[in-house]
Amino acid sequence: MKTSTDVVVIGGGVIGLALARELDLRGCDVVVVERGRTGDESSSAAAGLLSAQSDAESASPFFDLARESRDLYPEWAADVEEETGVGVGWRRTGVLRLGSPESLERFAWQLEAGLPVEPLEVPEIGRRSGGRAAPDFRHGIFFPDDAVVDNRRLVRALRICLDRRGVEVAEGVSATRFLLEAGRCRGIETTASTVHSRAVVDSAGAWANFDETLPFEIPVEPVRGQIVELTDEAPFPTVLASDDVYLVPRPNGRILVGATVERVGFRKEVTAGAVAGLLTAALVLAPSLENARVSDAWAGLRPGTPDGLPIVGESAVPGLYLAAGHFRNGILLAPSTAVFLADVLLGGTGGAPPLFSPERFVESARAG
Repeated sequence: MKTSTDVVVIGGGVIGLALARELDLRGCDVVVVERGRTGDESSSAAAGLLSAQSDAESASPFFDLARESRDLYPEWAADVEEETGVGVGWRRTGVLRLGSPESLERFAWQLEAGLPVEPLEVPEIGRRSGGRAAPDFRHGIFFPDDAVVDNRRLVRALRICLDRRGVEVAEGVSATRFLLEAGRCRGIETTASTVHSRAVVDSAGAWANFDETLPFEIPVEPVRGQIVELTDEAPFPTVLASDDVYLVPRPNGRILVGATVERVGFRKEVTAGAVAGLLTAALVLAPSLENARVSDAWAGLRPGTPDGLPIVGESAVPGLYLAAGHFRNGILLAPSTAVFLADVLLGGTGGAPPLFSPERFVESARAG
């Protein structure tokens, strides 16, 4: 492994891989350090939803960032596919959210703001869902611009990008400590060697808070999410969602049923109760799945933060940058996070809103 480089990226999930690719495209020498195998944690456990609008209950800087990143996907995914020959499964399926008029009212602001949103009633719900939605649902909202991507194929393709570009990716190597000299981060110590660098980016997901010697805490914790995979050969044209569950169609008749939100530490077990709850909610939303085969189930650890927002930008220690805490939105926010941090690291203009800055937690601690 190299002992010096321009930038060390800690973590080989979708955020770290996307950033490393972006930096290399701009002529930066990069080393990626991954404690396990690239893409094996939450990036592979996700459902690949690019749901910028269908989860947004109000206008906010986060909503703006999510839309921006979602809208980067068509060109970004096409570039990755052209570079690697690996299809990443980006599709603008839309998301059809169903519920009572009262539960859907929280999305009405998007219609008033002139965003692409389509209120639906019977029989349009049946047409949009290909007859999959339960007839009991009389009201829905369709978000036509939301999309999906095959996240496992995406992280595989990003890794191929780095391999073909000659970017060093050290798997099975854990970062153990940030190398701080004269108040600045100058690299990292790992289980393999010390790597000196001009900058370090911590994108280690749920493991971002690994160095207890830092003068501040990185407030990221693991949040378990469980997903069940069904196989059903009948067409499933769009993502269906309710307040209890989402159903994401994949090629070859696969449908992902997700997802739980559980704060149980670093435990990745698939539990009977979670599987039963997800399947019950899925059958309420789409009864036609009653005879679908349960083909798989898994759990992943999302990186959560106290306020539910990502931590992106330079930390209180010069030279140490964070790209952490993306929670359920790592796949969605990968393109915009990569572009923003590459701009910052290489001295460009622009920037994420202060709402996502690591400084917000330092200021909160001071106020407390």
